[in-house]
Amino acid sequence: MENVRHLNPRDEDAAGGGRMPPHDPAAEQSVLGAMLLDPHTIPDVIAAMDPGDHLRPAHETIHRAIIGLYERGAAIDPITLVADLQRTGDLLRAGGVPYVSGLPSAVPVAINAPEYAARVHDLARRRRLIEATSRIANKGYEHDVPTDELHALARESITAVTDDEPGTHTADATGWCFSDLTPVLDGTHKPAQPDVGARDDGIGMFYPGHINGITGESEAGKSWVALISCLVEMNRGNTVVYVDFEDSEVGVVARLLLIGANPQDIAERFLYVRPGATPSPAQLAAFIAAIAARQPTLAVVDGVTEGMSLLGLELKDNTDVARFGRMLLRPLANTGAAVVPLDHVVKNGESRGRYALGGVHKLNAVDGVQYILEAVKPFGINTEGRSRLRIAKDRPAQVRRHALPGGRNPMHWYADLVVKSHGEDFAEAHLYPPVERHDEPADGVTAEEKKAQAEEQAIKDREEVVLHVLAKASESMSTNALEGVISGRASVTRRALTRLVHSGRVVVEKGPRGGALHRLADAKGDAS
Repeated sequence: MENVRHLNPRDEDAAGGGRMPPHDPAAEQSVLGAMLLDPHTIPDVIAAMDPGDHLRPAHETIHRAIIGLYERGAAIDPITLVADLQRTGDLLRAGGVPYVSGLPSAVPVAINAPEYAARVHDLARRRRLIEATSRIANKGYEHDVPTDELHALARESITAVTDDEPGTHTADATGWCFSDLTPVLDGTHKPAQPDVGARDDGIGMFYPGHINGITGESEAGKSWVALISCLVEMNRGNTVVYVDFEDSEVGVVARLLLIGANPQDIAERFLYVRPGATPSPAQLAAFIAAIAARQPTLAVVDGVTEGMSLLGLELKDNTDVARFGRMLLRPLANTGAAVVPLDHVVKNGESRGRYALGGVHKLNAVDGVQYILEAVKPFGINTEGRSRLRIAKDRPAQVRRHALPGGRNPMHWYADLVVKSHGEDFAEAHLYPPVERHDEPADGVTAEEKKAQAEEQAIKDREEVVLHVLAKASESMSTNALEGVISGRASVTRRALTRLVHSGRVVVEKGPRGGALHRLADAKGDAS
C-alpha cells in the first residue's frame, strides 16, 4: 500500500534545531503490545489516542493494522497481525516478523494500555505545539508579514493544538483516504446479499454489515418482524443483539417464547440490552467492542426516537439523525451484523410516503433495505393479525427482485406478516411471500383486507373524537351519553372507547346505580 503515509509529516530536525522531538518509544511499544495481548483494551486506546500520535512510522502502520482487524471483527494476535501486514504489503514497513511478534513482550501490564496511550498522545500534542511555535517564529522573521496577521496565525495555531483531541488526525476512521478499487476492477467483488433473516420461503430479509430498517405505525408489528428474524438466526446457530429503548426483557422474551423459541437458545444466543443512561464515548466504544466479540449476525435497535432522546439528540434535526447513525448504527454495522432500527412513521398516511418520523436523513442513511409495514388487520390474543411489508428502499438491489409490484402503490410488496394467536401460550408467526392473484385489485389488497383496513381506520378516527368530547366535557360521561353526542355507528364508538380504556388514556369511574362513567386520564394521578 504505497499510499499509506503520515497526514502530518514530521521533520525531526526542523522544529527542534537537531534535537529529538519528545517521544517515548517504550510507551508506543506498550500500547501496541497491550492491544495484541488484550483486545478488550482497544476501545479505550481508540478513545485516548490516534494512530498518527506515534512518532515512529512503523508503530503507526502497526496501530492502523490492529484497528483494521478490530473493526472487521477479526481475531487479534501477533500471528493474525503479521498475516494482515503481509496481505497489505506493509510487513517490512512495520519492522518485519521479529519486531511485530516481539511487541507483546514489551508490555509491563496490558490493562494499563489507556495510560500508555494517554502518554503517547500527550507527547504528540507537545510535538505539535513545538512545530506550531516554530512556524510562528519563522514567520515572525519575515518582514513583509503584517503583525496582525502574525497574531492571527499564532492564535489559530495554538488553539488548534490545545483543542487537539483523539480522532482529529485519523484518516481511516473518517474515510478521507484512497479506497482500494482492485476487487471492483478485477471482478472479484460480489454484491451484498440479504441473507440475514428469512421469509417463509427462505428468501432473506436483511443485508449483513449494512444499515437496514423497518418503519410503521404503532402496533403494525415491527417488533414481530424483528423477533421472527431473531428466531430464524438463532435457529441457524447464530447470535443476535436486541437493543431495546421501548420495551423490557419480560415483554420481548415472552414474545420469543410465544412463537416457539428454545429457552436455551435465548439464554446463549440472544443478547438483550436495555439502555438506561447516556453513555460516554469510551463506554459506547466498549459496548460496540463487546458486541463485536460475540460476532452477531443481526442487531435490532428497537425505538429510534427514544434512543436519540437518550443520547441527547433532536429527532427532527438531520444533523443529529446523521450523528445517531455515526454513534450507534454504523459502528454496529461495522461488526458485520445486519443492523435493523425499528422506527415510527408520521400519523398522516397520505403524506408520509417512504419516510420515518423526523428527519429525512433516516432513509438517506440506509445502505441496505428499508421496509415500511402497513397494518391490515390488528393483532391480539385469540385473533389472527396481518400487516403488509413493502420495500421503501433497496440500495444493493437484491431484495426487490423477490417482490411484486405494488400496483397503484409505488412500493413493492415483499411479504405479509401474519401472527395467529392460540391463547396466551402460543402463536404462529409467519412472513409469507407475496402471491400474485389476477382476480385481486391492482394494489394487491383483497376486498376483505380493504374492509378490515377501513374498519380499523374508522375506530382510530373515532378514538380521536371520543378524546375530544371528553376533553370538552365538564364532568364524566356514560357510554350512552357519549353515543348520544357522537355521530356514526354506536358500535364503533364503543370499540374506540374500549381501546382507550385499555390503553389507559381514558379512566372508568363508578357512577350512580352502579353505572360506568368515563373521563380523560389525569397525567399525574392516573399514568401509573
